[in-house]
Amino acid sequence: MSAPGFVFHTMNNQKSLGQISYLIQLLTDRDALIRQKVRDQLIDFGEDALPFLEMAVREEEGPLRIQAQEVIGAIFPKKLGEKFRQLARKGAGRDVDLETGMLLIMEFGYPESDPQTCRKNLDSLAHRLEKNLSAGADPSQTVCALIHLLFQQENFQGNKENYMDPDNTYLNKVLDHKTGLPITLSALCVLIAGRLGLPVVGVGLPGHYIAKYDLPRRPIYFDPFHHGRLLTRADCVQIVEQFGQPFEEHFLSPATNKETLVRMMNNLAQAYHNSNEMEKAETLSNYIKILLNPSKNPFAGKIR
Repeated sequence: MSAPGFVFHTMNNQKSLGQISYLIQLLTDRDALIRQKVRDQLIDFGEDALPFLEMAVREEEGPLRIQAQEVIGAIFPKKLGEKFRQLARKGAGRDVDLETGMLLIMEFGYPESDPQTCRKNLDSLAHRLEKNLSAGADPSQTVCALIHLLFQQENFQGNKENYMDPDNTYLNKVLDHKTGLPITLSALCVLIAGRLGLPVVGVGLPGHYIAKYDLPRRPIYFDPFHHGRLLTRADCVQIVEQFGQPFEEHFLSPATNKETLVRMMNNLAQAYHNSNEMEKAETLSNYIKILLNPSKNPFAGKIR
């Protein structure tokens, strides 16, 4: 028989390695109430319990291994939520970091993915762009070089056939498959240009995200989803009106990184909603809440 009084009394004291290990063994207790309380305690421990749970997954067999894996799966969203909170707080008083945010979104979809691999791929593309730019290249030539590299040489393109595929939002898959949504392909341009100090920004038109080389006069608009085609201001107005919305001048302003990340996660949540993966959609909605208001904890008492 287990000793629930001892377990839940000691959990109020300093967490010891032995206590966490002992709790993990109780994940398969015959008493369902004890199993649930133990699971809740381990989830509350979060990262402190992860090494021991991962050891159980590697070394144990049968029900205990399964239960340990499930607890890891329940801890992960809270752990990633804290990373989004840190991102939001670092951006307090200024914009958040776009690349870091996209890598956190990637971690949600692909926890085992390597952020450094993505960063190296982006570095490589930026290096190639720099080599392709002639000395003293003007903004128009710079934009053309970026478009040529990504959409002709590398053949990045909008995924029109499977627009709602979640992989269109994950940076690692966009780089691997060379397909994505308007917002992720535009963000790709921003990340590459930013490495060279070039003023390429995202523009969140209603219904269709584009990019522009940001100049006080005559900014250069282009559409990464459609092979980087150049756009006039009139083209941008038409895009907005095609989505049934009257054009407003502020639509052409640069999108903030926070706005971009929220829009990405909303797209992803919608994709999971459409495929009836409601838990993933809800988790993404919670990440959005954290990014917009890091003082709140939407996960409190929910993940069990």
